[in-house]
Amino acid sequence: MNRIFYLFLSVSVILILSCEPNEEQISSDRNLALTFSNDTVLFDTLLTAKKSLTKRFRIYNPNSKAINVSDIRLAMGAESDYSVIINGKTSTSIQNEVIFGGDSLLVLVDVTIDPHDQNMPYLVKDSVIVEWNGNSDHVKLVAWGQDAHFINSEAFCDEIWTADRPYVIYNLALVDSLCTLTVEPGTQIYLDNGASLFVQGTIKVLGDSGNHVTIRNTRFDENYITAPGQWGGIYFLEGSTKNEIRYADIENGQVGLRIGSPDDDDEYDVQISHSTIRNMSVAGILSYTSDVYAYNTQIYNVNQYLVANLAGGNYKYEHCTFANNASFFLNDDPLFVFTDNIELSSNELLTDDLYLEMTNCIVWGRGDEMLTFSDAGGADFEAYLTNNIIKSKEDIEGNFTSTESNFPGFVDPVGFDFSLDSLAYARDKGIDIKIMDDINGILRDEKPDIGAFERVDKQ
Repeated sequence: MNRIFYLFLSVSVILILSCEPNEEQISSDRNLALTFSNDTVLFDTLLTAKKSLTKRFRIYNPNSKAINVSDIRLAMGAESDYSVIINGKTSTSIQNEVIFGGDSLLVLVDVTIDPHDQNMPYLVKDSVIVEWNGNSDHVKLVAWGQDAHFINSEAFCDEIWTADRPYVIYNLALVDSLCTLTVEPGTQIYLDNGASLFVQGTIKVLGDSGNHVTIRNTRFDENYITAPGQWGGIYFLEGSTKNEIRYADIENGQVGLRIGSPDDDDEYDVQISHSTIRNMSVAGILSYTSDVYAYNTQIYNVNQYLVANLAGGNYKYEHCTFANNASFFLNDDPLFVFTDNIELSSNELLTDDLYLEMTNCIVWGRGDEMLTFSDAGGADFEAYLTNNIIKSKEDIEGNFTSTESNFPGFVDPVGFDFSLDSLAYARDKGIDIKIMDDINGILRDEKPDIGAFERVDKQ
């Protein structure tokens, strides 16, 4: 038995040894070339002091023999804003990496740009130099840096934000009570992941038709440019009044405007015009027992609510377009919701009177019923809908209803262009309510179009 066992063991060892590959010969032949997956690694605009998304390229060895890459280094060395990562090693210079024949080497690159105290974006360049067998080649590294005003968990009073360079909010920023923040035309406000802007006083966002105010996330790379849910929202707290937002683009957050400012008057707590709210993971406008007026405004691509006005309040919407057509939000439920009540976490039902006016608006989406009301709280509930286009199977007196695909006549709802085409049903069907221009500042004619956009044919 032992003889058989030792014979089996000996044969197994021989077989294992015979299967071991010969170590590939490393060639020093100067005629052996390496190739690269990219000649340039390009980064999107980066805020200074914020680490970039990691980019990558590969070095290929198309030859049959192995090559020792003697040096992979950044041309600017220790002065570079870039760093390279190879096989878990991060440095500005990495030596002696062997690439076997027909194989490749993955090179990771990231960049953290130091501030330059400049208002305009600036170019940050370097290159990765690769040396082997007396040969040298390189891959260019290109990024744009942007200096900014950085705000981290700060409260402020009676400030003016200008368009000189972006404002970047980490965690939170608070407009204190009895204070006003004025945001000038062209200003850019970027909120980091999870950050929010709280308003207990007053905010005046004063963009114009040629210089919108931008409020969005801090990431600019392709996967994040339109991704929802990347920051919290703009929160209007109890006591906040006389807020104005015009010509603003608010995008890629959880809630565009979250308004909770109950009071005993009908003066509008928040007035928004000529603005766009888009790509929100929860809601465009979410308000509780508040006073809100919106006109010449579009809200699109939200997960739960385009507009939710809950627990009563005083609301007015004129010449607005509310639309949901994104394939990544497969929500067929009503996205335009008005109630006189809300159930609190304590199971208590909070109720208040609700007053709504909506005129010359478009309410559209994937489901057959986009608008819903609830007066279950028993409070006074008055809703006046006049001359709107609403996605619904039901007739709503004084309005246009349909479930026909693209019934309003949007130019390209799949591409999120909710302006009107030349044959749009919404053309010339508005009633005159003394709003003289549209969302882009284009003058409306004597037969205004329904929705935020006025169609003007080219002459």
